[in-house]
Amino acid sequence: MRKNLNIGIDATSIVNTGGFTHLYHLIESLDKKFTRDINKIIIFSSKSVLDRLPDPSLVFKQSHFFLNKGKVFRFFFQLFLLDFFLKKNKIDILLSVTGDYMGSFRPYVGISQNMLLHEKDFWDQIKDFKEKLKLWINHERQKKCFKSASGIIFISKYAKNYVTSEFRIKNTPNKIIHHGISEIFINQKPKKIKQNSKNTLKFIYVSTVHVYKNQWNVIDAFWKLRQNGIQISLTLIGPIIHPPSGKKLYSKIKEKDPNGEFVKYISEVKHEKLPIYYSNHDAIIYASTCENMPNILIESMASGLPIACSDKQPMPEFLKEGGYYFNANSPDSIGEAIISLLEDKNSLKKVKQNLKEVQKLKWMETSRKTFNFITNLN
Repeated sequence: MRKNLNIGIDATSIVNTGGFTHLYHLIESLDKKFTRDINKIIIFSSKSVLDRLPDPSLVFKQSHFFLNKGKVFRFFFQLFLLDFFLKKNKIDILLSVTGDYMGSFRPYVGISQNMLLHEKDFWDQIKDFKEKLKLWINHERQKKCFKSASGIIFISKYAKNYVTSEFRIKNTPNKIIHHGISEIFINQKPKKIKQNSKNTLKFIYVSTVHVYKNQWNVIDAFWKLRQNGIQISLTLIGPIIHPPSGKKLYSKIKEKDPNGEFVKYISEVKHEKLPIYYSNHDAIIYASTCENMPNILIESMASGLPIACSDKQPMPEFLKEGGYYFNANSPDSIGEAIISLLEDKNSLKKVKQNLKEVQKLKWMETSRKTFNFITNLN
């Protein structure tokens, strides 16, 4: 174990994404009992990111003119200037929180966060050339980063198996370290579904809108169930991050629910307000087919509500026996899972198991394991 380390954190690619949430909690949850071998931690990022991060005594923040401009400037800084600042600050080891560092500094650790870079089947559904080019560039950046890394952190077993096989890096030191979950999402009073002919059961699906999120298939499934007399409604929450998918969603809503009888779409809800929305619904649906560690699914498990979920990995890795699984590409399969959920007299058992599972996911543990892995690398 190395002593008195100066650790650098490359957060130059982070904007307002799940990567920011991860970094925020890594820093917020720093425990001095487990960081005795760390002298200081210096984070390199834009001022807008740094200003929103906590300020523990070990942490120092550095920005630069280029980091407060667009993507091209941030990329230029990371590729050509970051190494100079790492040397200037006498950094001993670097953590690339987005797994895209490509400089000459050694040693460093990369984190795998985004499976869309690897599951190229979804690229075929993206028609925009710029979007595909961006994915390809980021894939190549991650490939270069991981092949030269001294260590790699994965956040799911699925990602580890997939990425290490694709990049042929199985011999690189690595560790699976799950994300934690905020206490505000944990509901200790699970809700049992009460179904009767007068009661409309309210489902909620929280997710961004992209090709692999399948909101349109969910709407088709709900429409078919309602045609068969099942009284259910659907609330969709999440911003459109792929405009063609947004058009597809609006078109599907207009086609199946022109009078706004059973589908409600909300583009933006503050993250800390989501527990309120969960508490006002009866069940959850999660239809994504491309994830690494799906934070929304973890938060759904903590909500105390039953969950109908995509059967695509890594969802079963985390939800285990706690869900009603479906093929997210098939509205009929989605409908069958919803019926199973509604008819299950023991749904409360699954809900309680989910609450038990999420209790294991603590940001303090994520932070401790991350910095332990870094400081113990040879």
